[in-house]
Amino acid sequence: MTRRAIAKAACTAAAGVLLAGGVTVAMPGTALASASDCERGTNGFRDISDSLVGVAAGPGDKLLRPSDPQGLVGRIGLRAVTIDDKVYGFAALTVPRAGDDVWMDWTLDGSTVHVQCGPFKAGRDGFQLTSAAKVTDNSPNYRFRACGGGGGQAVQCTDWW
Repeated sequence: MTRRAIAKAACTAAAGVLLAGGVTVAMPGTALASASDCERGTNGFRDISDSLVGVAAGPGDKLLRPSDPQGLVGRIGLRAVTIDDKVYGFAALTVPRAGDDVWMDWTLDGSTVHVQCGPFKAGRDGFQLTSAAKVTDNSPNYRFRACGGGGGQAVQCTDWW
């Protein structure tokens, strides 16, 4: 079985488990999950440190609170890092305010159906916050995007990568 076939089966199974487990569906094709659905290795995700920087991956970052008078302008972006010879993607929110959220959406069909990993909530101002990480794949349908929100601001998401 190819890596892509295994990944597709894993995503299908994860979405099925999430939906069967009573996870709320917000809009057609979106399976909402809690942080626990992608922590501690659940559904193939890997826990990472909030201090992990990685490298910018995919589309440009999105700004959260671009006109914040305190200068806490969070950047939501996708990052990549190599761990154990595998490249992982994750969402990062730099310079959050306490209460801000970050999560990563993951899809195997280009974006129609996706699993939301998170949200993860910032506990204090100014310290980077990350989602759990997921192994990347070269398939054009195996994609990620980073999203975040908080403080009454509209949710911001990067384009799919």
